[in-house]
Amino acid sequence: MGVDIDRLELPKWYDDNLMTLLVVNQNSIYLYWEMCFEQWRILNGNRLVINLYELNSDAEGPGNRLVQSHTLPPFTGDWYFYNLQPDRRYQAEICYQQNDRLISIMKSNIVALPPAEPYRGSRKVEWRSVEGINAIGTPAKEPNVTMKELVNTMSFYMGIK
Repeated sequence: MGVDIDRLELPKWYDDNLMTLLVVNQNSIYLYWEMCFEQWRILNGNRLVINLYELNSDAEGPGNRLVQSHTLPPFTGDWYFYNLQPDRRYQAEICYQQNDRLISIMKSNIVALPPAEPYRGSRKVEWRSVEGINAIGTPAKEPNVTMKELVNTMSFYMGIK
């Protein structure tokens, strides 16, 4: 019995908590998320707030700095962050506000933005020889196989019997 692939539909929700940051360029990142039904039920109509943090050098200690904070419109599942500093690391967090406290729901992965321009420093290049390769770059020894033997084995490697 065949399946009519044109009639299949993707689910609107996968019932999973997911939050992912992606680098767009050296000054912006993209965030998307999905929350399971139970998580939405716990929110009970509270507005979501999204925070973006610039991480310090060791990523976990004190010194992570809140860079942007936005109250999200209802039914939002993604967000762009612009005007960020290149060559820095960032992490996002979704919270909801209860009274005057922010309660964290999920944190994203950590992303590192690329530097603003290519590396321009000088690096000393050190050439090293590789054993078995002569000065021209070809193998030092000729293979012990004839052309006829190679041709006869090609069908095996191509999956032809």
